This record gives sequence, structure tokens and C-alpha cells, in this order.
Amino acid sequence: MTEHLSPTPEQIALIAAYPEAKPFVMVNLLRFKGPAGEERYWRQYVPHVTEILRKAGGTTVFEGRTEHLVIGAPSQSWDAVWLVRWPSKAAFFRMVNHPEFAAAQEIRVSSLDSIALLLTSEPAGGGAR
Repeated sequence: MTEHLSPTPEQIALIAAYPEAKPFVMVNLLRFKGPAGEERYWRQYVPHVTEILRKAGGTTVFEGRTEHLVIGAPSQSWDAVWLVRWPSKAAFFRMVNHPEFAAAQEIRVSSLDSIALLLTSEPAGGGAR
């Protein structure tokens, strides 16, 4: 079901409408196509894309394997999470529009069973309390 592995034009429009100078963190919730998909994702896709995202201005905040679903239904369970901080939507689009990013998408799609990509921002008044 690859149609749910890439953003729709409407979802891209939501990012495009985000305030230009406001930083955000993209939360990637990942479900792999078995152990082989997981290995391919972390060994091939992530190193390739990390170089592109760094050059574009992104920073990996956290990447890790999910150990347990503590609250929620099994359908809400994910294998891993990858958090990337972006200083602006322009930086994010620099990565997305990079020719080598497009070339890496075959690896991503063939590695994943499903993904949720969440654009998150700090609450009004700042971050952690």
C-alpha cells in the first residue's frame, strides 16, 4: 500500500502553509516490512538522507527502536521513531527537493510497511515545563 508512504498534494500544501520562520520537529513513526526492511532503512536510507538533511539545515534529535506500546491499541504500535528538527520550512523543502533525496525514496518505500509523519511545534510560551 505505497499510497500511504508518501505525502499527498494536500499534505504538502499544509507544510507549505506553515509559517516561514517558525522551527518545527518532524516526527517519523515507522513500521517496517520485517527485519530486512528495518535493516535496509537504517543501513541504507538513513545515512544517505541524513547527509542531505544536514546540508539543508536539519538536525536529528532522536532516532530509536520502539520497545513497548504502553498506552494505545495494537494498531497504533510503531517499530521505530526518528525526530528531525528543522529551522524553517525552507530548510525542509531544500532537503525534499534535493535530487539525491528523490533517488533515495525507493529505499524508503521498499523498507516501510507504513509511516506517520507529524509536523510538530513548541506550544505557545515555549517548550518543556
